[in-house]
This record gives sequence, C-alpha cells and structure tokens, in this order.
Amino acid sequence: MNKSKILYLFTRTPLHVGAGASVGAIDQPVQRERHTGFPIIPASSLKGSFADHWEANLEQGTGDKPKKFLRVTTKKNERDEEVVDQALDSAWLFGSNNDKAAFTGALQFGEARLLAFPIRSAKGSFAWITCPLMLRRAARDGVLPGATVEMVKPLADEQAIYNGGANSPLDLGGKIVLEEYALSQTGTVPELLATEFAKILLEDPVWREVSSRLVILSDGMMSFFARNACEIAQHVRISDETGTADGGALFNQENVPSETMFYSVMHATAGRLKTGSNVGKEAGDALNAFEAKLKEVGVFQFGGDASTGLGYCTVKLS
Repeated sequence: MNKSKILYLFTRTPLHVGAGASVGAIDQPVQRERHTGFPIIPASSLKGSFADHWEANLEQGTGDKPKKFLRVTTKKNERDEEVVDQALDSAWLFGSNNDKAAFTGALQFGEARLLAFPIRSAKGSFAWITCPLMLRRAARDGVLPGATVEMVKPLADEQAIYNGGANSPLDLGGKIVLEEYALSQTGTVPELLATEFAKILLEDPVWREVSSRLVILSDGMMSFFARNACEIAQHVRISDETGTADGGALFNQENVPSETMFYSVMHATAGRLKTGSNVGKEAGDALNAFEAKLKEVGVFQFGGDASTGLGYCTVKLS
C-alpha cells in the first residue's frame, strides 16, 4: 500500500535553483511555475540532494577498502560488507544507479511549492505573504484543512488580510506597506488558519512569529511580489592571471530569500530491493527510515553555490 506525507522546507539562507541562462535583465533566474511565477524546487533537486547526503555518509570505507562505491554492487568481496549494506540502504530509498541491478527507490518526491514568502514591510521589518490560490493548493495537497481555507474570501489587489491593531508588528493605521505598496486591511487572518501555519515548523524560533506576521494578498499581488521581490546578487569572475575582475564577466543571479516556506508531497511504495536487510519492507518503513535521518541531520542544502552558503534549509516531514 502506498503512503504519503508532507515534506516542509524552510530556507535558512538564500536559495538558488537555477533555470539556466536568460535573455532578460537577470542572467541566472530561479526556476518558477510558468503560469503563476511562483518559485519552485524541482523534485529532481530534492531527491538528488537527499540521495547525495546518504551517499556522502557512506564514503568512509575501512582499511584498504576503496571509498568509491555504487548504491548496489554485483561484485562480492570488492569492499567490506558493512559499506555494501549501507549502500543497499541508500538504493532501497532512492533507487539503483547500477545498470546490472536497476530498480527504482521506495521514495517518490513531488516538486516543492511555495507556501509563504517573506517580503519587506515598512513596519516590523518583514511579513510572510500568501494568497487564496496558494492556500487552496495547500488544502488540496493535504497541508491545510479545507475548512480553514474556505474562510478566506477573494481580495482586490489593493487589499490585504492580516492581524492589525495596536499589538500588530505590521499595522500602520489600518494599512500595511509591503515594499513600496500600501494595502488596506480588509479582514483578519482566521485564528484556525494561523494556528495551522504555526504547527508546520513550530520549533523554529523565527517561524514561531508566523501568526502575527502572516498576510494574505490577492493572487495577482502574490504573483507580482514572487516575480519581483527575490534577491538579486551581482557576481564577477576574477582573472587567475591578474587577480582582478575580468572585463565583461559581471552577471546577476536571482535567489529566493531566506525564511521562505516550501512544501512537497512525498509518496512511498514497498521497496524493490532484491538483496540485503531491507528486502520485503513496506512503504511505511521507507518513510520512517527517511524521517529518522531528517531528524538526525535537521538542515540540508539544495540548489547551487553550496560553498558560498546558499540553499541551507530546515527540513521536516509531517
């Protein structure tokens, strides 16, 4: 029997999952949905990063045994049995990359979708923005209860739903100023919806403030900010010969900001492993093994520029 869970990703540092070269003002944009403009993390990036981490933990070996390995080996006595067993554990979850023993893994990843996006606020530093479209998607995917999403009514582009009043970190006399846009308050965030958001990553000290900083915008304004409010970093190539900037080597790179919330729907099936200790295990066993590793590690890196600190995320399975 197949089983599903929700994988949450909360960016601790800016994230760049590139879409390749661009003919626009941004040389290296991030990947987005074409119809909404919302940034995404492709499923292949998620799976590859997790599988790579499992493999990195296996590149140990003992004595004179080689460090290089395949997730499944067909040659006996080539390396110590413990390393081979660990490699089989990785193959059970993520699939074999050996053409002599090919099979898919027990875990299936969906692309990570945007759930909440941080944006500058004239008061209180920043807010998290979302919209009815993103909330309805989250309800459809099992992230939020449908009843909470139905409480949110359609909005005009100049309106916003947030918790105002004297104790609000964002409110400016019944308005909220995001980037250079002043929006009028047209209601408060349903308490049940704020509670559900807070449950997602309650243990994170930044995410705990979500109930007071959550703002619901129209679908159109959400798409506008998602396209135009990402970070733009300028880079230049340095010449090895002169130690100075190469002429014409300046380029712009787009990054999704830190404190962005994504979610991915994960599915698991019974493993197809034909040898090793995990033969015959079920979908729930695969999810449990994956979740145990997530709790052990806590923070994973996705996308490019890992050596300069991009893409580090708090990850949680629920």
